[in-house]
Amino acid sequence: MIRRVLRRLGILLVVLTVTSFARAQERSLVWERWDVNITDVDTAQNRFTVRELYDVRFMGAFRFGSAVIPAERLESITNPVVSVNGQGLSGSCSERPGTFCFDRTNSGEYSIIYYFPDVVVDERVRIEISYAVHGALRVYDGGDQLWWDAIPEDHFGFPILQSSVIVTLPAGFAPREGIDPVETYGARGTISVNGSMVTATAPDGVGGEEGFSVRIQYPHDPRATAPGWQSAFDERRAFEENVQPLYDLGFPLVGLIIALGGSIWVAARFSTRGRDPTVGSVVPEYLSDPPSEMSPGLVGSLLDERVDVRDIIAVIMDLARRGYLVIEEVHESGFLGIVNAKFVFKRTDKALDGLLAFEQLVLQRVFAGKDERSLESLRNRFYVSVPEIQKAMYAAIVDEGLFEQSPASVRTGWAGAGTTLLVLAFGTFFVGTGLIESTSPAILCLPISLGIFGLVMLAFGSHMPAKTAKGALEAAKWRAFRTYMGNLEDYASMQEAADRLALFVPYAIAFGMNREWLGRFRDTPVASIPPWYFPTYLGGPYRRGYVPGSPLQTDTNMGRGLPGDLARAGDGDLSMDSMSRGLAASMNSMASGLESMINSAARVMTSQPQASNSSGRWSSGGGSFSGGGSRSGGGSGGGSRGFG
Repeated sequence: MIRRVLRRLGILLVVLTVTSFARAQERSLVWERWDVNITDVDTAQNRFTVRELYDVRFMGAFRFGSAVIPAERLESITNPVVSVNGQGLSGSCSERPGTFCFDRTNSGEYSIIYYFPDVVVDERVRIEISYAVHGALRVYDGGDQLWWDAIPEDHFGFPILQSSVIVTLPAGFAPREGIDPVETYGARGTISVNGSMVTATAPDGVGGEEGFSVRIQYPHDPRATAPGWQSAFDERRAFEENVQPLYDLGFPLVGLIIALGGSIWVAARFSTRGRDPTVGSVVPEYLSDPPSEMSPGLVGSLLDERVDVRDIIAVIMDLARRGYLVIEEVHESGFLGIVNAKFVFKRTDKALDGLLAFEQLVLQRVFAGKDERSLESLRNRFYVSVPEIQKAMYAAIVDEGLFEQSPASVRTGWAGAGTTLLVLAFGTFFVGTGLIESTSPAILCLPISLGIFGLVMLAFGSHMPAKTAKGALEAAKWRAFRTYMGNLEDYASMQEAADRLALFVPYAIAFGMNREWLGRFRDTPVASIPPWYFPTYLGGPYRRGYVPGSPLQTDTNMGRGLPGDLARAGDGDLSMDSMSRGLAASMNSMASGLESMINSAARVMTSQPQASNSSGRWSSGGGSFSGGGSRSGGGSGGGSRGFG
């Protein structure tokens, strides 16, 4: 029984201890009263004494208090005195109970930290702090001023129930009625002037985030000297009140004009100059034949308004279709029997007469004066020719009357203007941040508006190239043909499409549909291999490849005709029918080969040489070292070099 009672008492003791600890942690306070008395005003010596009196109700445990006074608009503070419940504290920065520490912080503020004689727990305490202020009176010919922030806004959110500020001026310096204003700022205040005594009261108290300031003008003392900070302060106040509002209004207005006006101008420019003319319904849903003899490369450039590597490959394939070159595919066995496909471009004997300038340029850059060139040999070389070919193709679509200006130059112009505005925006932003003090934070509206204008130009710039009426009509026709090629099964038989496979391949590349389009013929028995494509791995008439510079034959014998049928061991003769069946069975390989060649060409033609990590090699040296390995890191000497 006794043991049970002791256990319950122990539990109760623990609960009371925890409750008391938690309560001690939940600290709060209320300023029941905060009064400020300003006395000993010496107008000639520019000093006065401030006495702050607090009646504070504490809830929880408290050990110290703090008062921090900015030094921006005064010259110094001296002679601090602190008392708690009438008991004076001694000056010391030892943090012992019953002491206070008066110091100047790194930021230039004056700090008074005072420590209660005993820890305050749930009680009402009266605190008094006094100090002398030097160089805070403002001196003007029309009347000097005392302007004191008696209660700062930052008092940690705790409310003040009652507050008054009493200022006692020296005889002869009472505010003159009708001449000298007296005002309060912050919390709502009432003012009474009784001779040289001015009383400002906060009838509603002071909120947790409010302050309370009093400003009094009194007759000018000709003996007084203005404090050193006053001139700069007055200039800044005059600027903030008279000039800065104009900046605050003007900068956003100018920024709005730049951003909104610039955006409207770009949109209007796009509407009037950047949109293609309307074609109407003169073009059918689809066209089963190419609407003109335009090069597939130019067709691709017309539709997307860009000359890319895909368009250049389409030009090469079209030149092959027209008999200017042959593409030969060779299979070689590599490591572990893996078959590697290699592609070789070979020139025919067809003269270049009648070719457009960009077509001749493509042939010149591909073959470089030779009759044959492997695709791999173009790696890390052909990329330097791409910009030149693109420029020539852009010139061609302008010469054809499809565009008034080169789409590339239009995009470059808009991109350059937009980028210039963005760079200007960044530059003016950093300049503006340095001018905020002398102007207004609103100055940053200018670089922001320039940035918006630049972004709008960049966004619209890629869409600014516009076709002519002829170009818009041609584009509509070619889109109809693209629709036909993209939905081949809906509009034609595979036999009809297969008969024109060689014609359609370059356009499929230009339209970006070569993968899906060639895939249609992988398993079809009706397609035949184009005459410009030599898959030597199929053997038969292809096994010897194509002789560069010779005429391109269109018959399957690829040469002069045979005097009779060719015999094949164990398989009868190689008749024309059997060869056709063999070629048709190999369409899957041919489609894969063409697709592989197109993808390889795209990579090779844009490849660039990698930076070398070697330090050089003697051009007349041997192929390899006789011993010691072939890499660096094994030489004599070495060590390290350094400077201390």
